[in-house]
Amino acid sequence: MKIVPIGKINKKDIESFDCGVDALNDFFKKYAIQNDKKNIGKTFVCSNEKEIVGFYTLSNAQIAFNELSGSLAKGLPRYPIPCIRIARLAVDKKYQNEGKGSFLLRDALLRIVNLSFQTGIYFVIVDAKDSSKSFYEHYGFIKLNDVDLTYLLAVETIKKAIK
Repeated sequence: MKIVPIGKINKKDIESFDCGVDALNDFFKKYAIQNDKKNIGKTFVCSNEKEIVGFYTLSNAQIAFNELSGSLAKGLPRYPIPCIRIARLAVDKKYQNEGKGSFLLRDALLRIVNLSFQTGIYFVIVDAKDSSKSFYEHYGFIKLNDVDLTYLLAVETIKKAIK
């Protein structure tokens, strides 16, 4: 399997992708390429020799200091904290429950760590779906608050896990 920027993928291959979630399918088929070209979000596509297995999209983000609770805010300045958002992550139905989501997440996190040596990134943010919250919790993401499904993971935590 290989992961490449969406610009290197044949548009026809994108049309056959189906992860079972309409919002993710629609994003991938209708908006991922144009968002990539406009530099709004960068999508990376995992494929095998035959077809697309999955994808993820990264974009810049920030989180207001006052949105962070006690331990998350400790030692941070009182202005917006730089982050990278995993805006979308999906695996085609044919490949679900085979560890492909973990493979995509690992690639995304390694890419983010590499970026962190070039620019300030304190947290990775994910807006999970009800169906994916346990996936992110399994990898150490912490729920931001009780209201929504926003999860955070400190880049330093990722760096320590890599070592």
